[in-house]
Amino acid sequence: MNKENDLSIYKKALEVFPMPVLLVGADEHILFMNKSYGEFLGIEPSSVIGKHVYEVIENSRTPLVLKTQKAEYADRHKYTQGKVKDREIIVHRIPIVENGKSLAVFGLLMFTSIEDLMALAEKNQKINDELAYYKTKFIELQSSKYSLDSILGHGVVIQTLKEEIVKVASVRSTVLITGESGVGKELIAHSIHHCSERHERMFVRVNCAAIPENLFESEFFGYVGGSFSGASKSGKMGKFELANGGTLFLDEIGELPVFMQSKLLRVLQEREITRIGGNQTIPVDVRIIAATNRNLGKMVQDGDFREDLYYRLNILNIKAPSLREHLEDIPELVEDILEGLKNENGTKKVLSKEVYTILQKYSWPGNVRELNNVISKLYYMSDGDEITAVHVPRHIRYAERVSPIETTEEGLDAMVEELEKHLVIETLRKNDNNITKTANFLKISRPRLYRIMEKISSEEL
Repeated sequence: MNKENDLSIYKKALEVFPMPVLLVGADEHILFMNKSYGEFLGIEPSSVIGKHVYEVIENSRTPLVLKTQKAEYADRHKYTQGKVKDREIIVHRIPIVENGKSLAVFGLLMFTSIEDLMALAEKNQKINDELAYYKTKFIELQSSKYSLDSILGHGVVIQTLKEEIVKVASVRSTVLITGESGVGKELIAHSIHHCSERHERMFVRVNCAAIPENLFESEFFGYVGGSFSGASKSGKMGKFELANGGTLFLDEIGELPVFMQSKLLRVLQEREITRIGGNQTIPVDVRIIAATNRNLGKMVQDGDFREDLYYRLNILNIKAPSLREHLEDIPELVEDILEGLKNENGTKKVLSKEVYTILQKYSWPGNVRELNNVISKLYYMSDGDEITAVHVPRHIRYAERVSPIETTEEGLDAMVEELEKHLVIETLRKNDNNITKTANFLKISRPRLYRIMEKISSEEL
C-alpha cells in the first residue's frame, strides 16, 4: 500500500468520524473539513477547502496555535458568525510540528452532534447560574449580620459610639475593640464592616478562645491535602483566605497563644500566608478587627502578649461602653428584646413603669447580655401580659443605685484609686479629653491629673 492510499484511508476515516474535525495548513488555509463539521456550521465542506480560516471562522485561534506550537485542550470557543453565531463549544486545537516547523493544526469539537452541544451548553449555563446563586448566598451568610442600625440607643454615649464606628470604617487600618464581657463587641465589629467599602465581601469571625492549640495554624492558614494525619485529601482553606478582600474578626484576641501571636504579626506585616504542608505563598487582602475584654496593655507588661503585635492591632481603638454608662437606653433595649420574644412565641408582654425604674437602678455587671437574659426570664416566668416588680429577681429589685466601684479585698486605698481613675475617665470624655477643663472641673492640679492618668491603660482612655 502506497502513501496516497494511506492518506486516502486516513481522509475517509476522518470524513465518517462523527465528531466535527478541521485541518488548517501552515499557510492558515483550510486543508480539510469533515461532513460533521460542515453540518454543524451549515456549509458544504468542499466549498471551504483552500480558503483562509478567517473567511469561515472569523475568530479562529488556529493561526495563533500555528505560531505558538502550543496545544489548546478543552478550550471554550464562541462563534461570531453564521448559523452558529453566539454558540459556545469546547474544542481541542493540536499543532502538528516537524523539525521545529508547524505543518498544520488539527481541530476537534468535543461533541458527537449538535444536540449534544446544545444540551451541554444549556447544562453548563445552568451550572454557572447555580454557582453564581450559591456564591451569592454563601457571601450573604458569611457577611455581616448587623449594621449601625442594630446598635440601639439614642443617648450621648451610643451616638458617640456610632460616630466612632463610621470614622474607623472609612479607613483600612486595624481596629481593636475593648470593653467588658457582654457589651456587644461583635455587634460593633459587624457594624464597622457593614459601613466600610468591604461590606459586600466576606466577614469571617474567629473565636480565639474556642480553638484547640494544635489547630490554630490550620484554622488560620489552611493546609494542603494530606499534610498531616486526618487532613482532608483536597486540603482546606484557612480563615485568612476565606476573608480575602473582606474582614477577619478576631474575637477574644487576648486568648491567642504566644506562638500564634508571632505568626499573626508576620501575616499582618507581609500580607501573605502559606498553608500547612505547602510552599506557595498566597497574598491576602484582609482587614483585621480584634476584640477583647482583657487589659492587653497589662498583658504586655506581664509578658503574656507581644508588644509589637499589640501596637499593630491597636492602631484604631474603640471602647465598647458598659450598660451602666447608658442606662437611659434600657427602655429601648427592653422593647427590642420583648419584640423578638413576641415574634418567637406569639405572645406580647409589657413591663410596668416600676420595673423600668428598677432596671435603670441596677449596675448590670453582665451588661446587655445579662439584660437579655433577665428580660427573657421575666417573659417566660410571668403569667399575665404585664410584667410587674414582683417578677423581678430580688438581687435586682433591691440593688442600690449604680456604683462604678465594686468592693475589693485589696482595701480602701485600692478602691479610692479605682474611684479616682473612673472619675478622671468620665470627666475627660465629657470634656473631649481637654486636660485643663478636666483638671478645673475636678478641682485638682494638672500634675495630679497626669499622675492619675499614668495609672490608666490606653484602652480605658
